[in-house]
Amino acid sequence: MKAFLSVYKKEGIEEIARVLKEKGWDIYASSGTMKYLADKGIETNPLSSLGVQTEGILGGRIKTLHPAIFERILAREQDDIEIFSLMVVNLYPFEEVVKKQGVTEDEIIENIDIGGVALIRAGVKNYRRIAIVTDPCDYEKVAGLIKEKNEIPFEEKIRFAKKAILYTSWYDSLIYKFFAEKIPFEFDERIVISGKKIYELRYGENPHQKGSIYSFFVDDLNPLQGKRLSYNNLLDTETAFGIVSEFEEPACAIIKHTSPCGVACDETIGTAFERAYLSDPQSAFGGIVGINKTCTEKLAEEISNYYFEVLIAPDFEESALEILKKKKRLRLIKSGDLERYNYHFRECMGLILFQEKDVKTSVSDEWELKTWKKPKEDEIQDLIFAWKVVKYVKSNAVVLAKAKRTLGIGGGQPSRVGALEVAIQRAKNFGIEIAGGVLASDAFFPFKDSIELAANHGITAIVVPGGSIRDKEVVEEADRQGISLFFTKERHFRH
Repeated sequence: MKAFLSVYKKEGIEEIARVLKEKGWDIYASSGTMKYLADKGIETNPLSSLGVQTEGILGGRIKTLHPAIFERILAREQDDIEIFSLMVVNLYPFEEVVKKQGVTEDEIIENIDIGGVALIRAGVKNYRRIAIVTDPCDYEKVAGLIKEKNEIPFEEKIRFAKKAILYTSWYDSLIYKFFAEKIPFEFDERIVISGKKIYELRYGENPHQKGSIYSFFVDDLNPLQGKRLSYNNLLDTETAFGIVSEFEEPACAIIKHTSPCGVACDETIGTAFERAYLSDPQSAFGGIVGINKTCTEKLAEEISNYYFEVLIAPDFEESALEILKKKKRLRLIKSGDLERYNYHFRECMGLILFQEKDVKTSVSDEWELKTWKKPKEDEIQDLIFAWKVVKYVKSNAVVLAKAKRTLGIGGGQPSRVGALEVAIQRAKNFGIEIAGGVLASDAFFPFKDSIELAANHGITAIVVPGGSIRDKEVVEEADRQGISLFFTKERHFRH
């Protein structure tokens, strides 16, 4: 029997080659693989022994593209050609090269594998007769099967073929991404969703659901400490990262069930945390903390007094890490290596909903003041703060804020006035004074009742998208109550 070996990732391939030699197989190898095996004391047949004289053409771009190779892969039984019973092939490291700092475009292009992909696809096409192996993690398994059975069982051939075509699909998706990033984002006629498994979850959203994590852009979140993040941890961490990324000044967000329970900005990150925590200390228990500045030793000491699941920060002082690592159940994530991607998708009834992310947050200069009363400068700053936070609250969403701190948050309610009632009640639960605060709503007020309720509790300024058929009534009520009212003409639904 014959085997064909042509691998970029060579470490461990000698295990297979030695067993094949012991079993009397003829091994044919491309030049690089043949040299590697020769250095290990294993002789193989060069491709020239098959009549292949292509390895030097176009500076190595042709190599394995030759009929003498492909007829030994694609031949059917009736063709009376002895085929390769085993192929071990993997590709140029396009993924690794494209991530390198300072790499040139020419280097990237030269790492788009041509021959290897063709070999793999040909092997997959003839999977009934050929075992096509692409993953170095399978080298040991293949060596064991050959040693024990001197062949690859049919069920394993199917498994290897499935794995091989997934490999080339993933590889092609990386090349697509390389070209897609060269031009402005657009919705192409087709979509390829391709991810690499990072790890299997203990369970999904609930313990009776299986789950796994695949990466489309990053290799891992690389936690600095703590066990792997769960399904729900990841969703909460994304929200925390998103909120604090909205602010230049020190900001902290504490998240529970994908919604903020407390957010604050301040002159120092430590004070921002304290104020965010005091917004809702009850919900903060077991929550996810996000900050947008380096975690200091002082903040670490404060955080260590509470129970949180995750802390995500751009960086950590070494002394802060020493303190936080004593909290064995606390996961620490460094966000400095993460990017904010501008689109996302979700599954719905077997469909894929694909959209741009809600990354735009309008500024106060773009808003339209609809009332006679002009707000004070500190009220405008609080409105900007609340408007950034309300983007991350489940619709219907209302955020009450003062001095760049959330007073009460209401989200996920079937009515807008219901969301406001929840926000007010949450503030009252912790003795937080609402009077003199501002309000942000993720979408328009359908009725004036929310204005009346806000006025009854001393709210002085409101920012809202507008767009209701009753906008005139809403504005008139704000005027009557002496509340400053801005329309942004931009909503932030979050479902």
